[in-house]
Amino acid sequence: MRVLLAPIEVAGVAGALRAGLRRRGHDAELVVLNAHPFGLPHDRVLTGYGARAALGLAAPFRYDVLHYQFGTTPFELLDAAWARATRRPLLLMHYWGDDCRLPEVAASRHPARARVYDAVPRDVRTTRRRLRLAGRLCHAALVSDRELLAHVRPFFRTVYVVPTPVELPASLVDPPSLDGEGPIVFHAPSSAIVKGTAEILAALERLAATRPLRVRTISGVPRADVLAEAARADVVVDQLNSETPGVFALEAMALGRPVVLEYDARQLAPFACDAPLVAATAATLAERVAELCDDETRRRELGEAGRRFVHAVHDADRVAAAAEHVYAHARARPAGVFVATAEGVRPLDDGLAFAPA
Repeated sequence: MRVLLAPIEVAGVAGALRAGLRRRGHDAELVVLNAHPFGLPHDRVLTGYGARAALGLAAPFRYDVLHYQFGTTPFELLDAAWARATRRPLLLMHYWGDDCRLPEVAASRHPARARVYDAVPRDVRTTRRRLRLAGRLCHAALVSDRELLAHVRPFFRTVYVVPTPVELPASLVDPPSLDGEGPIVFHAPSSAIVKGTAEILAALERLAATRPLRVRTISGVPRADVLAEAARADVVVDQLNSETPGVFALEAMALGRPVVLEYDARQLAPFACDAPLVAATAATLAERVAELCDDETRRRELGEAGRRFVHAVHDADRVAAAAEHVYAHARARPAGVFVATAEGVRPLDDGLAFAPA
């Protein structure tokens, strides 16, 4: 199949899916509006409205699947309307987080996320308008967990819950041997307020006052540097204010590192329920980290289990296989919510009604 992934790359997920689709024999292309600041790969950058319009006009005849990313399209959904009118390609909208979160849903259903909802600048009117238009134009939406499903479901007749794709590291790096300075605990926030960095560092500083501990944190650097630091850590602390693990948690697990974060198991997708994560809150974070620092065997077991889990569920090739199932299944526009994995597609009773907004 010829697959277009566009127009926004988020944390390497579109690039990972593109790589997986290509290895499975498909002609997948990643086209973005702007090059990623940390150098994540893409095939083309659309410079100017002329280039966006040209792609929008040609795309229905050039691709079999238009797999849009992050809630919009290269020409702000006008190109999706044109593509739908041609009756040729399959149109999908893949949501990753703040491209679909709405304040009333966060406040009523997701209290951990609601704590920091206002910390991110948002144009709620634009988000709602895009959701409404995409729900009318696209054959289906894709999300990675039940939290995002709650935001998206009212706008779409068909939604697929699909694993987040991760490119597995070629090799593992053993953390440094303890030399009297203590284990390395690593935190790499993309947004300090959203990730709860102040609370995380306060908990780790209290812990470091009672035992040898090396706390490392970095932000605003290329992804390769973040992963290199994570590979050298004994414990990775991902985030607070969260109900589901993000891409960095999965990448750290793929590196064989135990990951501590706040999450709500009820919001995980069915395929994620067995994820070997260590749950914590701001009040229990220091205790959870101390337990891991004191137990090298458990750290190793969690790391090995995490790598196996990511390989079995989130490996980009397996997620590409799940996408293949979605591409075949969504053409009939079946109503409902479905779980798509490498094994196939099955219904999910989400308890959320479809009510076009």
